[in-house]
Amino acid sequence: MKDLYRFVITAIITACAAYTTPIGFVTKQGAKLYLNGKEYRAMGVNMPNLHQSYMGTWFHDREKYGTHENAKQAMIDGVLDAAKNGVAFMRFFAGPGYPKDISLLYAKDPERYWKMMDEVFALCRTNNIRLIPSLGTVTGWYSWCSEPAQAILDPSSKTYAATMKYIREFVSRYKDDPTVLMWELENEVMLKADVDVKNRPLKPKGVYPADFPNTIRTNGEREDSLTWDMIMRIYKEHTAFIRSIDPNHLITSGDSRTRDECTSRRETFPDFKYRSDTWDELLANNIASQSSLDVFSFHQYGKPGNLTDEKKYPGWPATSGERCIGLVHAALASGKPVFIGELGQDTPKHAEDPGMEWTLRYIDACEKEGAPLICLWVWHFVWQSKDFNMTSASHPLIAKRIAEFNKKYAAQ
Repeated sequence: MKDLYRFVITAIITACAAYTTPIGFVTKQGAKLYLNGKEYRAMGVNMPNLHQSYMGTWFHDREKYGTHENAKQAMIDGVLDAAKNGVAFMRFFAGPGYPKDISLLYAKDPERYWKMMDEVFALCRTNNIRLIPSLGTVTGWYSWCSEPAQAILDPSSKTYAATMKYIREFVSRYKDDPTVLMWELENEVMLKADVDVKNRPLKPKGVYPADFPNTIRTNGEREDSLTWDMIMRIYKEHTAFIRSIDPNHLITSGDSRTRDECTSRRETFPDFKYRSDTWDELLANNIASQSSLDVFSFHQYGKPGNLTDEKKYPGWPATSGERCIGLVHAALASGKPVFIGELGQDTPKHAEDPGMEWTLRYIDACEKEGAPLICLWVWHFVWQSKDFNMTSASHPLIAKRIAEFNKKYAAQ
């Protein structure tokens, strides 16, 4: 009876929200976003496992939720909590997951996979929440295909074929749907630039199905490394491919930012010799790295009182907050909108700090700077309950700030 009551309440709340579905596509002019002729700024949240736990394919579902039904309901509860508190959009990791996850549904019954994706979109659409699907276009498929990561650059490879097939299916299905705020290529790929993976551990055997028919590679080869030039090429080609299918939506990278030692890695790969970038080099690298995208993507984490190590980073801004805002300022000044795809504080952890002073101050600074999109890490994500997980009940001040920001800037 309790489960029936919960189901009925969920259905009623979802139905009542149906009259506020997203309308219009988000566009850009210079460093600003627009929606239906008005400047658009918005705050959202990350729910990384949104579609996988709804479908019952997330690798950690049984560990964290017990049953598929519980996992699915947890995703519904997260969306409804977001809608209740005026969240404008959600970012989620939209690939089918590890090889074991892929085998559970997408490889077995793709029709049902896309039908359930439609249900996720409908749940968010009827609650007036837009989506930023992170497609996993760079490293999402090479393990499934038992090929090195560089296979994504080879049009004759299985990895390339599987990646482009998934992009085509996903983007074609929702290209005319305003529920998509914009497309994202993949999470934090530029952090992989010029990192030599030879002899380093790859994914463990446990993330593969027991009857996996291909070779399981657990140690990296040089061909699993992606250089700066390779990633830049991938970004350019994948962005062009998505645009050839979908003329309606903007595209972002999903990057955190370049590494602090990006220049020296690029200059010395694979025999890395460390030298931290100057502040000017870091800004230039971040702007150059996303030149083919519509919207800059940065992930920002910090902590109160976090000071720069002047010996290691001479000339850098003095605090973590100043560093983060300095990057936003430079990106906006270069003429493109900025998406803070992940915003969180390292210490004190969320569970210990319902007020989250550093995060609130950073939101204020981003608002003053003019950053159009801010996405908090992380919402209803039990995997990180000890560190970053938030709900409106656990962090009412954050929920209130989201509602205020979106009422001011995202109401249409």
